[in-house]
Amino acid sequence: MESGEIQDFESETERARLKVRVMHLENGLLILISDSERFRLGLSAVAVPGGSGRPEPSSTGFLSVGEEAVQVRILAETVAKRTGQMCMVVVAVKELSRAFLMDITRTLREHVPK
Repeated sequence: MESGEIQDFESETERARLKVRVMHLENGLLILISDSERFRLGLSAVAVPGGSGRPEPSSTGFLSVGEEAVQVRILAETVAKRTGQMCMVVVAVKELSRAFLMDITRTLREHVPK
């Protein structure tokens, strides 16, 4: 990958310091989010933007269950809808909550272009 295809940044939230890597792939985005020094596997979801008869994005989650699965799917759908691209999100943070998800969403809005 060329260096312009990978975007790394850090963001301080009320709950943690986030390390984020956005990989601009030929057919979508891969976003890694971590609250530690290194990226790791975690709660994951893939979303596709609306289109072809479906007005809203659709998604599926893996490596996650319950409320956390829903939260990560919402994050992936939000990015897919905003960018118009397929998006895979991997979130490896401690104690993911709705408030923390909102912090992560704000961080991505600031750094990931439409």
